[in-house]
Amino acid sequence: MRWIKMINKSDAALFSILFLSLILVSSPSAFAYEEDDIIIYPGIEADDLVTFCSSILASVLFVITLIAYKRDKRKRLLYVSIAFFLFAVKGFLSTAEMFSQQAGWTDLIASLLDFAILSSFFAGLLKK
Repeated sequence: MRWIKMINKSDAALFSILFLSLILVSSPSAFAYEEDDIIIYPGIEADDLVTFCSSILASVLFVITLIAYKRDKRKRLLYVSIAFFLFAVKGFLSTAEMFSQQAGWTDLIASLLDFAILSSFFAGLLKK
């Protein structure tokens, strides 16, 4: 409960604005219009390519933070490194659908990985 005392009024106001913006953006009316997918190459959509590139970036950041953890031995870096690794796994899992039939379980796994990623980042923020 010590971290609650560290939040001041300006941080609370910023958090409130961000939370309300998130609710507004994620409302069902915001997603009512669906565009056609942008195809870059036959069978490869633009969002899949961006997800794949994000996965590569997450893999690079995982290696960098893991090296930094081995040098510095701060637990914070270990949690951030785990989050980057999980993000890379999630991205590669999502883009694997390009090469195989879409399986129903990938959405569940991706949601669980999102939860684990956020938990890992949060744990990294709380550690000294």
